[in-house]
Amino acid sequence: MAGYGASPRDASPHTAARHGGDFVGLAAASGLPESSLLDASANLNPLGPPDWLDAAFAEGRRKSGRYPDPAYRELRAAAAERLGLPMESLVFGNGADELMYALARALARPVAGGAVTEGAVPTAIVEAPSYATYRDASEAAGFSVESVPAESPDYAEALEASPPGSALWLGAPNNPTGALPAGYPGVAASLASRFPDRFVVCDEAFMDFCDVAGGADGTDTEGAANDAARLPNLIVLRSMTKFWAVPGLRAGYAVCAPDVASRLRAELPNWPLNSVAESFARRAFSDPAAADRRSRTRAFVASERARVAEALAELPGLTVLPSLTNYYLVRVSSEAGLGDAGGDALADGLASEGIGVRRCRNFDGLGPGYVRIAVRSAAENDAIVAAIADVVEEARSGAPRPGPRATPRRAKALMIQGTSSGAGKSLIAAAFCRIFRDEGIDVAPYKAQNMSLNSAVTPDGLEIGRAQAVQAAACGLEPDARMNPVLLKPESDRGSQVVLLGKPYARYQAQEYYAMHELMRDTARAAYDGLASERELIVLEGAGSPAEINLKSRDFVNMGAARHAGARVLLVGDIDRGGVFASFIGHVATFAPDELRMLSGFVVNKFRGDPALLGDAFGMTRDRTGYPVLGCVPMISRLDIPDEDEPVVKAGSRPGADVRIAVPRLRRASNFTDLDAFAAEPDAEVVAVSLGSEIEQGRFDAVVIPGTKSTVDDLGWLRASGLAESILRFAASGGTVVGICGGYQMLGLSILDPDGVESPARETPGLGLLPLVTSFARGKTLSRTRARWVAPCAVAPGADDGELEGYEIHHGGTRLASGHGGVGVGGEADEARPAVVTDSGDVIGYAAGNAWGSYLHGIFDADRFRRSFLNGLRLRRALAPLPVNARPSLDSELSRLAAAVAANVDMAAIRAELWR
Repeated sequence: MAGYGASPRDASPHTAARHGGDFVGLAAASGLPESSLLDASANLNPLGPPDWLDAAFAEGRRKSGRYPDPAYRELRAAAAERLGLPMESLVFGNGADELMYALARALARPVAGGAVTEGAVPTAIVEAPSYATYRDASEAAGFSVESVPAESPDYAEALEASPPGSALWLGAPNNPTGALPAGYPGVAASLASRFPDRFVVCDEAFMDFCDVAGGADGTDTEGAANDAARLPNLIVLRSMTKFWAVPGLRAGYAVCAPDVASRLRAELPNWPLNSVAESFARRAFSDPAAADRRSRTRAFVASERARVAEALAELPGLTVLPSLTNYYLVRVSSEAGLGDAGGDALADGLASEGIGVRRCRNFDGLGPGYVRIAVRSAAENDAIVAAIADVVEEARSGAPRPGPRATPRRAKALMIQGTSSGAGKSLIAAAFCRIFRDEGIDVAPYKAQNMSLNSAVTPDGLEIGRAQAVQAAACGLEPDARMNPVLLKPESDRGSQVVLLGKPYARYQAQEYYAMHELMRDTARAAYDGLASERELIVLEGAGSPAEINLKSRDFVNMGAARHAGARVLLVGDIDRGGVFASFIGHVATFAPDELRMLSGFVVNKFRGDPALLGDAFGMTRDRTGYPVLGCVPMISRLDIPDEDEPVVKAGSRPGADVRIAVPRLRRASNFTDLDAFAAEPDAEVVAVSLGSEIEQGRFDAVVIPGTKSTVDDLGWLRASGLAESILRFAASGGTVVGICGGYQMLGLSILDPDGVESPARETPGLGLLPLVTSFARGKTLSRTRARWVAPCAVAPGADDGELEGYEIHHGGTRLASGHGGVGVGGEADEARPAVVTDSGDVIGYAAGNAWGSYLHGIFDADRFRRSFLNGLRLRRALAPLPVNARPSLDSELSRLAAAVAANVDMAAIRAELWR
């Protein structure tokens, strides 16, 4: 091991090798790609950057065509307002390190009339151990350097013994120990007042992480900034990029008396902050949520630090020293089996696994027996503890390091996100489900939250989104409610029914829905954890777009789900809509750093033509985003797989078809896929209609009213649009009218809703084509159903005793109205009679004359019944019947989809992303 993080002999005091955060060195030491590394050598906020970081970048980019304000007046004004300090006491620099070097130079220069004794060399007093730059900057400025022990320092004695013009450098908190000076910040102001001809410099780079307030010794974490603004020899330095987790931006500031501020500015280069860093810093001081972020950060850091310390204390030879901030110092003794330089040996072992920690050999008073480790996310902290345990176990046993530690099984995860709704996420996810299943991988689908009116029923009578049922079929699995734990079924423009784990939970307006956020999030995550513990791979599907900036704070469906699952993310865009590459670039611009680490690349979907015509678009996209286009999937013609997001008439656009079927485009249409099966019939055309005039002017053989989530509302829409009247005239002229589920309920005489389950109306008149009464009830029927067609009516000759299979999703039930008892087989044609009867004998469909309806979704999926229905319509036009045309099975269509996707994406790269 080359010794990741060790200081090379020829390194200057300024080299990054003396500090943490050497990402390139860690990658070289581990041989792993940077995306696989865990760097705990740099002490950054584990909560990550702020949500507004991209806005700061965008603002900085807009301003990059001109020089920044050399005085940074807007920035200093924002800082002064937030901190309650005068503007003239604030000096900004390119990070706290630049300010340290500039400050040391400013303090070392004699001032006319000052108290520096001619010939005396001022002393820089630094704690041992402490941040190396205190010593480096002071020596570079000409100070002599004296150390005082950090464990029991006598600052006053050291200052008393130093010549005027000397400076005491305090880490508040200390780096690397994480301890605050006793009585801080009062002790700093006291020393500055007692020794007015010496300086006290307080480095508060990590003060925002400290979780102590009002300690018994007077220690507080509000800092010494107010004292620094009023005392002429007290200076406070603060880093901005650690708390906000953006070390690459470099921004920090000093608080000091105006005279010292002027001297400090004179030592800085012009424009120390570029336009992006300035925009970031100004927004940081203007962020109204900064105080809440600090509280959350402190609570999380304290909790995780204590948890990790407890875990490491169980390992032999490791001692975690007390800390108040977002890092902790670990002493590695010989008992750990790692030799006299146990800290360096531990760092080497961790580096080989892609984990970086801070070596401490260049900290005065520590040496190679220590490491400093940052507090990271909970999952990352677990990985650090597990890796340390492996290194120690190997060292003590002398045996090669074992394989992966025994941990609860958790699946790998691939997430398909989209640049918009309708980008093709559902089908691409289904394709990957089938691809990996065919490779022998135990795979299952998952979508945390779905909004759809096209649902499916699981074998145990629970309801999930249709897309996840299709994806389950692609995996060779029965659908499971955990695959879609939260299902929203819109009932109005502002309200939805909420289905949790397959069961109706409540009806909520949008505002109430947001109040349910935590319940839905926790339900979704628990469902995922259950699936992930049982499978090798989970293919997740996102919802809408992950770049909806107004939704990110509550997201548990897109990047929130990916983060929970530890997923690799593919972003899918629909090129048929146009703007796909702009969408890719725009999405990446909104992603936070941790979201970018999850992204693997892009997939162009629904492409028509030769991909070569795209020219350099793939390369240009990679150049602008840093991520590759991993596939270009062609438009797949006549793919017969149920759609979910919107009603799509798959049997449309067949001019000259013998049989034409009109389908009202209901506002709340649900399970519109009942009509998909007609796409397999060459003589059938299905036409969506929105106005009564379309039925009047069209040459239709049948009208099929589909299911709806809001029967009463959509029945009202039928009447308002003129469709209801046209349908009645169509039926009176001998046309066939069919209703499925909600459409079946509309065909009756009346709809009763005594409990207000669906609408305020307690009774609503139906179309009156069937002598039926529907009564809504709070209970919901959810079942897979096997049934038979039993009515020998003219609309489906030859379908007698035809076997049917589908599912039911409806509230309440439907019965014959009083006085309409119906007749048995062979009765009058206009009398109502059972048409669809389940295997258990329940009547779930009636027919009368040329009208019939049923609760059975999927009734037209039966090839024989579908052809009988169409042949009955053909007979009325004196057309010869056609033979049964077998519809391609869902399984065969999924295989066709998977083959097309596999042939047009870089599967090797995707596998490498998953199993790296």
